[in-house]
Amino acid sequence: MARTDDLSAWRAFVTFARSGTLTAAAGVLETEVSSLSRAITGLEKTLGCELIRHNTRPLQLTDAGRTALKRMETILRAHDSLMETLQNDNRALTGRVRLSTAQGFATRRLMPVIRRFCDEHPGMSIDIMTGIREADVAKGLCDVAVLTGEPTLPGLVYMSRGRNVYLPVASPDYIRQYGLPVTPENLKSHKGYIYCGPVRGETKELTRGNRTEPVQFGTSVRSTDILAVREAVLAGMGVAVDMPLVQIYEDLLEGRLVPILPGWSLPPIECFVVTNRDAWHMRRVRVFFEWFAKTMQGLFATMKQPSRRSSACRPSGPASTARRSS
Repeated sequence: MARTDDLSAWRAFVTFARSGTLTAAAGVLETEVSSLSRAITGLEKTLGCELIRHNTRPLQLTDAGRTALKRMETILRAHDSLMETLQNDNRALTGRVRLSTAQGFATRRLMPVIRRFCDEHPGMSIDIMTGIREADVAKGLCDVAVLTGEPTLPGLVYMSRGRNVYLPVASPDYIRQYGLPVTPENLKSHKGYIYCGPVRGETKELTRGNRTEPVQFGTSVRSTDILAVREAVLAGMGVAVDMPLVQIYEDLLEGRLVPILPGWSLPPIECFVVTNRDAWHMRRVRVFFEWFAKTMQGLFATMKQPSRRSSACRPSGPASTARRSS
């Protein structure tokens, strides 16, 4: 039976309450579901009241559980902060950080960046994840994530990573065979490859100055994998209207892809490196978070658009300070 001053049992309860399921909470704490369930049940027996309505699906907190959650989150944060303070902050970083980025970026760009951090901090381990959303960060399902668009949920800490610039492109061979589309209206005569994955919504329209036009292809192929879209366009199989510059930078420099639709584009979207307040209090997460955000800012600042034909989408200088959502 868990004692009421057993912080590990309270941490199990708080993690369950934030993540929403025993399975998710067990994954966060790297323990068995049965062990986590016993810890919470032990607290309930000691307290003499239920914290969770066990006869509902999904499980819900009781009034006592909601009161306990509000108070114990503060107590656990204070405890973690105290432990960090009492331990020497100059010690070498150890432990792990769970990082989530877009799958395409993780595949083509992430590993050299992670290697640099691990070279500087050899006691650190990085777990790479994909598909994490803002709500997942708030629940503690990962420590640091890159998200497209500014976070809106309370309890998050975030820094700008810089803007994602999107370009309409095709291969030179495709243009020689099928011609250069110069307006969105021309796309009706072309085959389009469309990204429709979890990072951002499908591009429905393009802009040029104050004008907006719909994207309508003659035929199209949709994919949740931005790298599959890139490979198809490189192979001359069609065009794409919203390829991230970070994915095609070398292709443009070396002439494997060229811009189309002069002046038309999907407007840039600012991206953010995000963590939650509980993770922020852990030194290893805080150090990695700040290092990773600044490293990403530097990387994206170097990727200037090689062509003037789509100059409406140029990266801007990113912010350099962490923000907190209210």
